[in-house]
Amino acid sequence: MSITPEQKESRRNHIGSSDMAALFIDSDGKSLDPFKGPLTVWTSKVHGVDPEENAAMRRGNRYEHALIEFAKEELGCAIETDPDKLHFVCKEHPLFEANLDGYTIEDKRRIIEVKTTGMAQEWGDSSDDDVPSRVILQVHHQLLCSGMDTALVVVLLGKFGLLEKIYTVNRNEEIINYIIQRGEEFWNNHVLTKIPPTDAMPGDIELIKRIQRVPETWAEIDEELVRVWQEKNRTRLDAEKEEKIALASLLAAVGTAEGARTSWGTFTYFTQKGADSID
Repeated sequence: MSITPEQKESRRNHIGSSDMAALFIDSDGKSLDPFKGPLTVWTSKVHGVDPEENAAMRRGNRYEHALIEFAKEELGCAIETDPDKLHFVCKEHPLFEANLDGYTIEDKRRIIEVKTTGMAQEWGDSSDDDVPSRVILQVHHQLLCSGMDTALVVVLLGKFGLLEKIYTVNRNEEIINYIIQRGEEFWNNHVLTKIPPTDAMPGDIELIKRIQRVPETWAEIDEELVRVWQEKNRTRLDAEKEEKIALASLLAAVGTAEGARTSWGTFTYFTQKGADSID
């Protein structure tokens, strides 16, 4: 769903549905949202810097209307899509707000959440809540804000062509309680204090670079952050040197041949646009 400037400003003051999965970290230290992490959300709330729109976002907006129409036909009911009627703030916990893609117009309303994805392997074959964890968190956040009990995830899967499916996710109070706890903890410990979380992702660096800097000002920080960066930077530079040495040895062994065969496969050497590459 495309958002208005007013909605964007409101998002700075609330935790939205699309923020939720990024705040949860798995046992491997990775965000449950593969596209952003806690630092991404923090940068958006504290500095007003959001990830730039990408092809996946544009594709999702492009197919949203078509998937809403698909849902109407499959469900046999009308769907509310008026943006003014799709905005919800949780009454009991007003920190949380949601802008829905739609909801069914029937005696017992159900949320409509639209998705377009090429990562079909993450989605189950049944029509139950066999959906990625990040989607479970997103729609439960919406259930929290709207007070509804069921969400229908309408998805276009890039799987053996294109496949349209509808998954049903029923309200789970335990998940909702986790969302409230994690959201309030993040807001109180990081947004209100403006202390960034330490759970960074590789893509966060481009976002952080876009924060507007104030000339001739200096921040007091934990010196350990500088030491860790210097150590990682040295490791990277050493690895790049070792990689070049290994590549030189490899190419010397290949000699004038185009490539070589080994027990585990083949590789070839090319010069493409002036750059050496191994294929």
